[in-house]
Amino acid sequence: MTSPTAARAKIPELAFDIGLALLLGALTAGTTIGATDDHRPGPLAFALIGLTAAFLAVRRSWPEVTLAGSLAGLYVYLYLGLPEGPIYLLPAVAVFFYAFARPLKTVLIVLSCLFAVNTAFQTFVLGDVPDLWVNASITFVWLGIAAAGGRIVREARHARSREREAERERYRADERVQMAREIHDVVGHSLAVVSMNAGVALHVLKKHSLEQRRRRGPDGDGAPPEVVENLQAIRDASTRALQDLRATLAPLRQGRQPELRPTGAIADIPSLVEAVRTGGLQVEYTVAGEPGLVPTNIAATTYRVVQESLTNVIRHAEATKAVVRIECEPQGIRILVEDDGRGGPIDFDRIGQGVTGMMERVLTSGGAFNAAPKRGGGFAVTADMPYGRSTD
Repeated sequence: MTSPTAARAKIPELAFDIGLALLLGALTAGTTIGATDDHRPGPLAFALIGLTAAFLAVRRSWPEVTLAGSLAGLYVYLYLGLPEGPIYLLPAVAVFFYAFARPLKTVLIVLSCLFAVNTAFQTFVLGDVPDLWVNASITFVWLGIAAAGGRIVREARHARSREREAERERYRADERVQMAREIHDVVGHSLAVVSMNAGVALHVLKKHSLEQRRRRGPDGDGAPPEVVENLQAIRDASTRALQDLRATLAPLRQGRQPELRPTGAIADIPSLVEAVRTGGLQVEYTVAGEPGLVPTNIAATTYRVVQESLTNVIRHAEATKAVVRIECEPQGIRILVEDDGRGGPIDFDRIGQGVTGMMERVLTSGGAFNAAPKRGGGFAVTADMPYGRSTD
């Protein structure tokens, strides 16, 4: 929230607090008239009542100031021998709001101090009732009722807040279920169709190759190996993606939060690289250091950076070769994915959210990310992520 917006939001609260202070001050002043038969309140009494009530206007921002100020006003008022009675309402309201605003432990400590101070003041300073236990009992009831009221209102408000949050969570759970169904029906169906069509194509291709060999003999033309390998890669990749999708959506379809566990690791990158090579792109892959000691979340981010970078190379770079280098150093990991493609600036409308997603993953891990054309042609993605592993 910006500062002007916050200021506008506080104006009604401040106006309410000032209005409440004025109302309670007027009520206290009005009921003080005739509080005792032999002592009529004068201008000084009304001035002290107004001053004591004025502290209630800041009870939301400074509850300690409100509590201390209202009690100080009360004690001055009583010390001067002004009519007792209604003015006790104002510090009680301050105690109410203080108990509402502050944690229970703090409230108990402050109330204990106030109990001792007020009991001593009533007994040894005013001396109207010299009995210590009587004053202690009156003080306990006076402070206790106000503080208990504040705590009850606080807990009631928190209970309503928890109910509203639970209702919002139920609504979000329903949304997650609906979203999971839609994603599963649309994406899951498409992946299943891709996997099925790739499988059918493999079956037809193999059947056609067998017929060709029967007609032309053992030396007859069969299906090109590259075609078979690519169809197998398509079928396997779509099957794995469908399995991952179902595993991810399963908690959502049950109305629960998905398990956001890291997926992919450095050990899985060779399989990823091999699948890309099957598609016809030459990939040089090297890893140095100790990948097994890289934290799980950093390893998962590394896998996703390499995966998305190679996907962009295949889809957009028009490259013939890519290089993937990973260096697992004692204090962090370095990732480099570069190609010999057409290079040029990033076209976000063309590549979608891939680069943005990589950058967000790396930055979330506390690292640095860069994706830019190389000098002399091609494109390079670099990422450095620290994990602070000690060499001891």
